Amino acid sequence: MKKYIIGLLASAAIALPSCDTLDVDPTGYYSEDVAYASVDNLDMVVKNFYGMFHQFADIETGSSLTSITDGVSDLLKGSWWNVAGGTFNKMFFQDNVISVTNGDFRSNWGSMYNYVRLLNQFLWDYERGMIKLPTADVQPRLAEARFLRALAYQELIQRHGGVILRLVDGGVDSMDKNNKARSTEAESWDFVINEYDAVAEMLPEEWPSADAGRITKGSALGFKARAALYAKRWDDAIAAADELFALNKYSLMPGTTAAEYERIFTTPNNPELIQPVYFQVGNKQHQWNSLVGPLSEALATVSQTSGAAIAPTEEYASQFDIQVNGNWEAFDWDNLATYGNKPFDNRDPRFYYTILYPGATFKGKTIEIWDGGADEAMTYTAEAKDDNVHKTTTGYLIRKFLTTKEYNYTSKLSDQLWPEMRLAEIYLIRSEAYARKGEWGKAYTDLNAIRARVGLPAKPNAGSWDGYLADLEKERICELGLEGHRFFDLVRWGKAVEVLNGTRAHGIHTTKADDGTLNYEVIEVDFKDRSFPLRYTICPIPYAEIQNNILCEQNELWK
Repeated sequence: MKKYIIGLLASAAIALPSCDTLDVDPTGYYSEDVAYASVDNLDMVVKNFYGMFHQFADIETGSSLTSITDGVSDLLKGSWWNVAGGTFNKMFFQDNVISVTNGDFRSNWGSMYNYVRLLNQFLWDYERGMIKLPTADVQPRLAEARFLRALAYQELIQRHGGVILRLVDGGVDSMDKNNKARSTEAESWDFVINEYDAVAEMLPEEWPSADAGRITKGSALGFKARAALYAKRWDDAIAAADELFALNKYSLMPGTTAAEYERIFTTPNNPELIQPVYFQVGNKQHQWNSLVGPLSEALATVSQTSGAAIAPTEEYASQFDIQVNGNWEAFDWDNLATYGNKPFDNRDPRFYYTILYPGATFKGKTIEIWDGGADEAMTYTAEAKDDNVHKTTTGYLIRKFLTTKEYNYTSKLSDQLWPEMRLAEIYLIRSEAYARKGEWGKAYTDLNAIRARVGLPAKPNAGSWDGYLADLEKERICELGLEGHRFFDLVRWGKAVEVLNGTRAHGIHTTKADDGTLNYEVIEVDFKDRSFPLRYTICPIPYAEIQNNILCEQNELWK
């Protein structure tokens, strides 16, 4: 009767007080006759696919932390050797850890193609007449499925280059159609961008409030803009951004204070969120606080099994500007005396929601990242005795996405939302696309809109790509850091090897004098130079795919 079984979800919508959540474990499995018997049932089938978004959310890490994309960039550093199974450290400090046969922990090949298979089956059920509900009800649900399939391919292309486009074409690819060649990267991006175009016309601009968090026309336009940027299709990126702005449904939230800026990430359904991913305590929640938060805070309820697993680097922290005598300037440790030995006063408001520093306050407690303090740092080593000590090795801790709500580290975890896409990214996408076309005035108008939101002065027009890129890079780090963009930005700009190979990450060592004065020293936190060869800028096609699909060729850098 069927090729596979569809799981119906127990509930729908998002993590608002009166709602449920989009991604929960299935409570039962039903035939297509039941699954497609009503719009409510159809909704539960479609919402089951939304688990893809939770997989992309870096805060939804389980206990592995391997999904933290910025962990393989210069922004974050694992605090001990075997954090995340040693993946980040082994990649940088051991040769041939990533290979065709060993695999690549950054790869999402298997999980994304599993979603593609399920989505294709759903779309094929529609094509063969299994879904007999009114067209007006079915079309937006089909659009959601097509959007998610395009997104799965987009995530694959970012990591692997050209993909095998398995689609519904008179049937669903099965074992007898296993041998299929990869499309070129350009062809793969064509498919993704064209799909976003098509579904944008089928999706509503908004759903009823109980369904907030579902894919909308704005989602399709936003992800089209992101895909077009990666595909180097500047006009398409600008057009998608323009069309999204023309919807008049999104706006930047205020952010001139740290408290205002925090509300961007903690206020459900705020006008900056284009595609939020919601969680719900007791149903779908995550362990971000217990994995990366202050150990002293975690110790209030549990033993020494939580906290500080991965931490911001000095390379990250120093990107945030400082205000001196009323003027904003780039932060520089060489100017510490000018700052009155207060390097963490008067910083960019985004700094205070992003990073916990020595002397910061979190949930009413002072963060004591100094020798002898409750959150003191440790020296980074590869020795087993230092594994799972749960102390930062950079002298900083992550603040972004930590919840300040009740959190007992056992059953009641975090419902902090994840901003898979928000309007600030669209401004920066359009800005970069304009710059690629040499339209510097328009590029800086969009770039400076992001700075103005947090009270920073406008950057002057650099008038060249290199000058502009320095400004854009800083802004993307400060605005979008920890949201999964940095590594892919370095690859897009051709800077990954320059930034990550033959370099060492830095942090700060803080001591506290008897009079309470804090003293700081910038230190190296890697014990040797990092190794990041060019082949690491792209994931190898998994060995099993190459073995089982005779038409699939390996990426050139991995041959």
